[in-house]
Amino acid sequence: MLTKITLAAAGLALAAAPGIFHVVNAAPGAVPQIPVVQPPVIPAASKSDQRFAPVCRGDEILDSRPDPRWVGESFNNDRCRAPRLPPVLNGATATREQVVAAMEEVKRYAAQADAFQQCVSDFVAARKARTASGPKPLAPSEVIIENHRILVSQRSKETAAAQVRVAINAFNRYGSDCE
Repeated sequence: MLTKITLAAAGLALAAAPGIFHVVNAAPGAVPQIPVVQPPVIPAASKSDQRFAPVCRGDEILDSRPDPRWVGESFNNDRCRAPRLPPVLNGATATREQVVAAMEEVKRYAAQADAFQQCVSDFVAARKARTASGPKPLAPSEVIIENHRILVSQRSKETAAAQVRVAINAFNRYGSDCE
C-alpha cells in the first residue's frame, strides 16, 4: 500500500515539475535530412520472358464433397428426407444422350430438393404454431438445425446444376464432334 502511494506521489511530482528534466529542442530550421533511397527500376518483361499464359476458368466446381448423412435424414420426426445428388458425369467421355439424361436428372433433383425444403419449412411452421394439445414447440437449436438442412439442400441443388454445366462444357469442348 505504501509502495503504491509513493509511486503515485512520484508520478505527480514529475508531472508538476517539468523543469527538473532538461528537454533539448532542435532549432526550427535544423531538421536533419534523411536521404531518400529510390527502389531499383525493374524493366518490364518482354513477351519472350513470359513462360505461362494465364488460365482463367469459371466452370469448375470448388467443393463437391458430400454433406453428412444426418443432414438428409429425417430429423426430429419431421418425415422429410433429402434426395440423393445425381451422379457426376464426365462430359469429355459422355455421349449426347448421357448429357441430356443428366440434364433431366438435375431438373428432377431440383424439384425433389424443393419439395424437401418445403417439407422442412412446413414442419418448422407447424411446430412454431403449436396448439395446447399438440407436440411441444421446437427449441431454438432445433430450428437452427432445420434451417441448416434447408441451406444444405439449396447448396446441393446449386452444386448439381454446376456439375451438369461443367459436364456440358466438357462435352462441347472435347466430347462432341464439333470443331
